[in-house]
Amino acid sequence: MRRLVRSAAATFEIRSNLFKNVHKDTKIVSSMKLSYIIPALNEEKYIGKCLTSITAQLDKGDEIIVVDNGCTDKTVAISQAFGARVLKEKKKGISHARNKGARMAKGDVLCFVDADGMLSEAWSASARKSLKKSNISVVVGINIFTHEKVNKFLLYNGYTIFGYSGLILFKSILGNLYLSGNNMAIKRRVFWLMKGFDPVVGEDYWLSRKFWKLRAKKGSFDPRMVIWYSSRGFDSAGYYKTLSLWIKSGLTKIPQEKYNYKNKNL
Repeated sequence: MRRLVRSAAATFEIRSNLFKNVHKDTKIVSSMKLSYIIPALNEEKYIGKCLTSITAQLDKGDEIIVVDNGCTDKTVAISQAFGARVLKEKKKGISHARNKGARMAKGDVLCFVDADGMLSEAWSASARKSLKKSNISVVVGINIFTHEKVNKFLLYNGYTIFGYSGLILFKSILGNLYLSGNNMAIKRRVFWLMKGFDPVVGEDYWLSRKFWKLRAKKGSFDPRMVIWYSSRGFDSAGYYKTLSLWIKSGLTKIPQEKYNYKNKNL
């Protein structure tokens, strides 16, 4: 009889602990708050569509932060009309703007998006699904560049296909995930463990290098996290010139102060 009682008590304790763990996990997922951070410099042409794509998938407690990095147009007014928090960052450069938004964010997860992007409908849900796993610290998606001319669309996205195929292969072989600075959801504490973005061109590459050193931290790639971006950078600076600058920025740190992150030019 005593054995039966002890066995029943042990079974109850196991089930009780399982329930507590499930309840705890559910609570963590349901309480996961996302902070969308958008650096902006005169983005009145694009930011309305960007904010529309984000607000359509906000959950309770989520927030949108637009960081004014020297706007002189209607960007701030448009952002405020969508209910976004608008912060001002006087230091020029996309890294300073993103870091300012991250410092002021209230969410558990920081979502980095550029002002000329439009998020897929599955973006938020996919990010949450990945980050609810305790062993995943960051998740990145795929960027697709839009263009009215078919040849330009294929050329620009040839880079995307080649680049992302290489990154997936790189992760499969070495286990290292490349962190895309304008299509990423990362747990806040992990972002600050790396001390944010460095103020250099190719800031996402240098952030990735810091992430690779955190061997205990893992990331994932989710192709459902699509962001449609304008091709203004390629159009303005030229496709091959832009690629060559990106390659150069991966070899040496180039100060970001003089880099126009809208036109991808120095």
